[in-house]
Amino acid sequence: MNFKLIVAGALLTFGLATPALAAPGGGYGGGYGGGYGGGYGPYHGRHSQWELVGSTQVSFRTERDTIRVRGYERHRQIMVCVYNKPVRFLDMDVRFGNGRSQDVGVRSVINPGQCTRAIDLNGRNRDIRSVSFAYKTIPGFRQVGRFAQPATVRVFAR
Repeated sequence: MNFKLIVAGALLTFGLATPALAAPGGGYGGGYGGGYGGGYGPYHGRHSQWELVGSTQVSFRTERDTIRVRGYERHRQIMVCVYNKPVRFLDMDVRFGNGRSQDVGVRSVINPGQCTRAIDLNGRNRDIRSVSFAYKTIPGFRQVGRFAQPATVRVFAR
């Protein structure tokens, strides 16, 4: 067989397999199982698996959004990931099922495809009800045209 053909086939196979290997979370936020659409999320093994608990498209007109979390699952950490456009977070407030809340100072720009650090929740495993964000627009990244995609913010928990 021709050596060039073998090398070209191997490179093509590797090129097609590389994005699947590089995509953390297997395509649905670490195993949540549908409901929130495609995209990628953090995933770190079976016992520390991140699950998608909520998502929103950032409307730079309001500069504050709340993601409601469904279900009664217990979590010890959260992580926020941004897609499509960068978002400058000013503050984040996590509300729990017992009515208490935790203020988390994020105060940084999260670029598309990046996530915050794993943020520990106060107390033992907590039942998250909602996550609220305060953010600002980033100059030069406003939506322009009808095909512009808004920034998407996804919250993962474990």
